[in-house]
Amino acid sequence: MLSGRFWPSHPKPQEDELLSSWLVRLARSNGLRLHTFCDIAWPHKAIWNRDIDKSADDQILTLIAAKTATPIKRAFQTTLQAYESWLYEKHNPAGNTKWIMPVGIYHRIRRRYGMQCCTRCLADDTEPYFRRPWRIAFVTACEIHKCMLIDKCPSCDSPIIYHRCSLDLESISLCSGCGLDLRKCEVHAYDHLDDILNFQKHLLGTLNNGWVNVASIGPVYSHLYFDVLHHFMRLFATGKLSMRLRGNIKSYIDENRYDGLQFQQGKYFEFLNVEARYFLGLISDWLLMEWPDRFIWFCRKHSLFSSNLLRDMTQPPYWYWRVVMEALYHPDRIVTEGEIQEAARFMEKRGIPISEASLSKMLGVRQVFRKRMIKLDDSIATVNHCG
Repeated sequence: MLSGRFWPSHPKPQEDELLSSWLVRLARSNGLRLHTFCDIAWPHKAIWNRDIDKSADDQILTLIAAKTATPIKRAFQTTLQAYESWLYEKHNPAGNTKWIMPVGIYHRIRRRYGMQCCTRCLADDTEPYFRRPWRIAFVTACEIHKCMLIDKCPSCDSPIIYHRCSLDLESISLCSGCGLDLRKCEVHAYDHLDDILNFQKHLLGTLNNGWVNVASIGPVYSHLYFDVLHHFMRLFATGKLSMRLRGNIKSYIDENRYDGLQFQQGKYFEFLNVEARYFLGLISDWLLMEWPDRFIWFCRKHSLFSSNLLRDMTQPPYWYWRVVMEALYHPDRIVTEGEIQEAARFMEKRGIPISEASLSKMLGVRQVFRKRMIKLDDSIATVNHCG
C-alpha cells in the first residue's frame, strides 16, 4: 500500500543529470504528461516558461527531494546554480550567466541552441538522460565516445527541447520538431580531437576540484581561472580585434585542426554554435600552454597590450593581472612639441610621408597624438613655417 510519502515511481537522478531531464523521467515513469505531473506537484507554479535548470527555487528542490527520497544536496546538484563559486562567481537565475548556454525562452518558445548532447551517450543509456556539463559553453566534445556534441537537430535545425516530447513518444531522445531519433545521428570527429578533449578534461577537473595550479603563481580558485579563460575566448570571438587575432594564431597551429570548421561571429561567446566554441577551445588551449611565456610572446608579436587584455574586466584576477602589468604594460613616454616638430622636419627633408603612424614610429611610441589636444596638420604646418 502506498503511503503517499513518495511518488509511486521515484527514480533517482543519474550521474550529473540535469534537473529538467530528471523531471521528464519522473513524469514518464509515473505515466503522466510532463505538464500534468508538474501541475500536480506544484499547483499554480510556472515551471516550463523559464529555464528551470537555472531558476529552480527551494520549493521545487525541497519537494522533489522529499518525494524521491533524494538528499537535498544531491537534488541541488542537478541545477546549474550549483556551479556558482566554482565556474563563475555569481549565478543569475533570470538572465545570462557566464559560461552557461542560454536557451532563449520567449513565450514558452526556445529560440537558442543552449542544450547540447552526445548522440552516442544517449544511444548507450538504458534510459536516455541529459547531462549537466552539456550546458557549459566550453564543453564541445564527448570524452567517452571521442566525438563532437550536437546543439541542434541535424534534420530540421530545431533546438534540442526534450521536455516537449509527449508521453506517446518512445524516448526523450527524439527531436521535438521532426521526431528524428537523435541517437541515430551521425557525429563529426575532427582532426586533433584529442587535443580539445585533453583541454576539456583539464577544465572539468578544475571545475570539480575548485582550484588549479597556475605556473609561476601557484593554486588559484577555479572561478578566477575560468574568468580569464572566458576573457580569452571573448577576445577571439567578438569585437574589432577578433578576426585579426584568429588569423594570427592560426598561423602557429596546424591548419588541419580547422578543416571543415565555419566560424560563427557573435556578440556573446555562449551564443556561438558548437563548432565556433570548439575552435575557441583550441585557441585557448594553445595560448595557455607554457604559461606565461607563450602568451607574452604572442601578445608582444601581435601588438596586444594591457589596454586590450584588461578591457571589460572590472576586477582582473591577480594571477592574470600580474603577468599583463609586468610584461605587457608599456605606457608611452610623453613626447614634447619640440620632438614632434624635429621629427617632422627630419622626415620632410628626406621625403618620408608624414602621418600620425610614421611620426609615432619615428619617435618610438605607439600613438604620438594619443590624448593630446593637437592635430597632425597643425604640427606639420608649424614645421613648414619654421623651415
